[in-house]
Amino acid sequence: MNIISIIVKEVKQNLRDKKAMAMMVLFPVLLIVVLGAAFKTQFSDNLKIATPKVLYSIEAKGPAAEYLKQFINAKTIPKIEYTKIDDVKKAKELLVSSTEYSGVIEMTEDNKIELFKTDKGDMNLNGGLLESMLSGFVNQFNIMVEVKKVNPKALPEILSDNNADYTKISSINKAKKPSSLDYYAVAEIALIIMYAGMTGLYGMSSEKNSKTRGRILSSPVRKHEFLFGKTIGGVLITMIQILVVVLFSKYVLNANWGSDIFTVLLILTSQIIMAISLGVGLGFIFKNENIAGGILNFIIPVIVFLGGSYMPVESIGGSKVFEMITFLSPVRWVNKSIFEVIYNNDYSKVLPAILINIGIALVFLAISSLSFRKETV
Repeated sequence: MNIISIIVKEVKQNLRDKKAMAMMVLFPVLLIVVLGAAFKTQFSDNLKIATPKVLYSIEAKGPAAEYLKQFINAKTIPKIEYTKIDDVKKAKELLVSSTEYSGVIEMTEDNKIELFKTDKGDMNLNGGLLESMLSGFVNQFNIMVEVKKVNPKALPEILSDNNADYTKISSINKAKKPSSLDYYAVAEIALIIMYAGMTGLYGMSSEKNSKTRGRILSSPVRKHEFLFGKTIGGVLITMIQILVVVLFSKYVLNANWGSDIFTVLLILTSQIIMAISLGVGLGFIFKNENIAGGILNFIIPVIVFLGGSYMPVESIGGSKVFEMITFLSPVRWVNKSIFEVIYNNDYSKVLPAILINIGIALVFLAISSLSFRKETV
């Protein structure tokens, strides 16, 4: 009963602190919205290419010229807009003076094909695309020459089939991926949970500073009841704050939390227990709340950076050693396990993530308990 009373007192006391409550709810929401919008393009798989515009001139006659005309009139992906022009010199001048055209194709009377392309801005990408397609045309034409040598009768049928589709582009094992909003909804909640360690730290020190800890412990309340009551109270109040953020991001911002929200919340709860216990433990280790707060403010950014809460760790690159270092961060395990559950229905990392969080929590709670026993009221 004493522990329950301490828990209730802790929850009520935190609920009265409107500023802290608002910060823990509004700050992650703001981060989700801002970072989700700022990094939207980095999380997009769609590369939008403007329709390349190409000028062409065909002076040659014969099969090669006819085949090039068929190539120009064929439906391609991506679509290319071809414009015939007789004055090649003028076409080259337009290519230099304007950003409208990506290239010029010239086929001279001796069947020689030349491509002139620009390197201006996005046109450079289109020019490279055009070069690749034209190279493909030359290879196809060379194949036609060989077909003519072996079976000339088949050539007219092949050349007349303008709609033949000899290429199929498929994506193998294309995994569902989070958008920027989906990613930062998870990552920023994991970040703000780490700052809940301050709740654990100042929850214990505030009682000492206000001289209420001595009065509480002079009552029938034992030290372990006081310690665990304060810790559980901090965990519960943080769970309420995080639940509000999760629900807001899910139903207002439409972030994807998957179909198994229970498992996701279980992982986040284990992180909350770890963060609160970390704050409580540092308070007992360093005694001085300002020093403990400084240490906590120093290690949290490192932990969340390695965990991918500022940006995806995969986008940073680096060596295998750096990748191994990232897994020293409990936030990395939290984020990784949640994304695996949401997008791959993979639960293999859930138990390790929870055990890591609970293991860290037990270590710091044990330190707190041993230190608290030695302290005089």
